[in-house]
Amino acid sequence: MDTRIYNQLLTDTQEYIKLQYKLLQVKTVKQLSQITGMIIAAVIIITLMIIGLIFAAIALAAWLEYWLPMWASYLVISGCILLVALTVFWCRKKWFIQPLETQLSDVILDDTTPLDHQKQAAEYQSIEQQQALQQDIHNIRQDWILIDGILQLIKGH
Repeated sequence: MDTRIYNQLLTDTQEYIKLQYKLLQVKTVKQLSQITGMIIAAVIIITLMIIGLIFAAIALAAWLEYWLPMWASYLVISGCILLVALTVFWCRKKWFIQPLETQLSDVILDDTTPLDHQKQAAEYQSIEQQQALQQDIHNIRQDWILIDGILQLIKGH
């Protein structure tokens, strides 16, 4: 029996595990980068929209003061904001949750990014290592069949 086959199996297994770990690292970095970028963009956009809405509400209230008392114009704007908030709450699944789920699943389940080249290289090497492992396992099975045959011959004598 040849120990080179077992050593090769061990080497191939180690290399395969290292490549799988590298692939996991690349995927993790890619996904974290995309998720972090989405979070940062969302925070900036929401902050700017809130500031813009505050100024628009103040300007609209000032404009309404020509026809209504100041307290009434601010009350009208507050009522409109409340209606918008309720509409957003009622439509949150359709407007926010479902698109966010789609974006995150695209990111987590393998979207294309600049890290794809590294990922593809790791996957290709992983496939090669997997094939080498399968060949090594096949060779070992053949050795065990031979050993079993020899043991059967010895027991028969």
